[in-house]
Amino acid sequence: MEITDVRTVLLTTPYGIEGTHTRRRSAAFIEVETDEGIVGVGETYAGVYVPELVEGIVALYRDVLIGRDATSPIRLYRDCYWVTGYCGRTGLTVMVLAGIECALWDALGKFRNAPLHELLGGAVHDRLPLYASGGVPTLNRDQLVAQAAQVRADGYRGFKMRANPVTYQPENEAERVGLVREALGPDILLAVDAVQNLNTQPWSVKQVLHLLDALAPHDLAWAEEFLPPFDPAPYAELRAMTSVPISGGEGITTAAVFEQWLRAGAFDIAQPDPTIVGGIGEARRACEAADAHHVKVAMHVWGAAPTLTANYHLGFTQPNCVMLERPVMGNPLETEMLAEPLQIVDGYVLPPRAPGLGVELTDDLKAKYPYEPGSASMFG
Repeated sequence: MEITDVRTVLLTTPYGIEGTHTRRRSAAFIEVETDEGIVGVGETYAGVYVPELVEGIVALYRDVLIGRDATSPIRLYRDCYWVTGYCGRTGLTVMVLAGIECALWDALGKFRNAPLHELLGGAVHDRLPLYASGGVPTLNRDQLVAQAAQVRADGYRGFKMRANPVTYQPENEAERVGLVREALGPDILLAVDAVQNLNTQPWSVKQVLHLLDALAPHDLAWAEEFLPPFDPAPYAELRAMTSVPISGGEGITTAAVFEQWLRAGAFDIAQPDPTIVGGIGEARRACEAADAHHVKVAMHVWGAAPTLTANYHLGFTQPNCVMLERPVMGNPLETEMLAEPLQIVDGYVLPPRAPGLGVELTDDLKAKYPYEPGSASMFG
């Protein structure tokens, strides 16, 4: 199966619910076309933030891939990575390459008529619990409580809300988290994401400890990115001083860097994402490194269907994966690109069954959601 083309597709969709920080969302997909008529589809998380930069980076890798055997995603990833090894070992180039690598896996799965998790050795879980992900800080209290109540009604096993990432306000956060806990009840897991990768003056360990004390009555499942994602040492220091599980890692763009953070003792829960960390192969390496350090994994998911399914397929193959994220922020491409609906029973998702990633990017969808320049969002 020979690669005949590699191209970028940018789309913009309506997004969010009343009170959301943005009401439209950009996305960047990569299509890998083959001489078998099979088109693999991947997504890069860079499409949310800098969609118009994606096409040029894809074009750089395109010359490496045209004419190559599409059934070797890991080899092709390494060859592409070598091309930008001097100028793009981490960061944006790897995030874009992640979308290409995921598209290669999708093409391989479609070629072999097998879901991705089978190509990766098979599912080791019969089901995995889903947690709903939303609760952005621009929602007012009534909207936040309504979303939490809907999460409970929909049967999710957990809910993750966001703290205000740029304003340190322990008392206000405690009140908001308390309202959500009341709406959820005592049996649904509740996590808080402080998104400190967006804060130009991120919080200190001392500030975080004070905030965690304020949130203590509400029984947090984990505290996510309460510190800036630049140095693992403060994470390890925080872990030694609190009983709240500490999570992070969504912005790490290679498995090698993930290994450094794990060696430093930064996480109780690691959160890799194939559309960020270089693709399926690199994300699998990150999960395996976490397992070697006795760290649990909860895959990061905050994109369209190719992001969702890439993470779900991989999560099902990893013994230390304990939960999967499901955004509830109103992105139509989370559902409209799925080849088959997710199978969800009592708040647990079953392994996807469609070949490859289980996604389709049709001409109808491309026409329905044309790209709108300026639809990128720094807040995701």
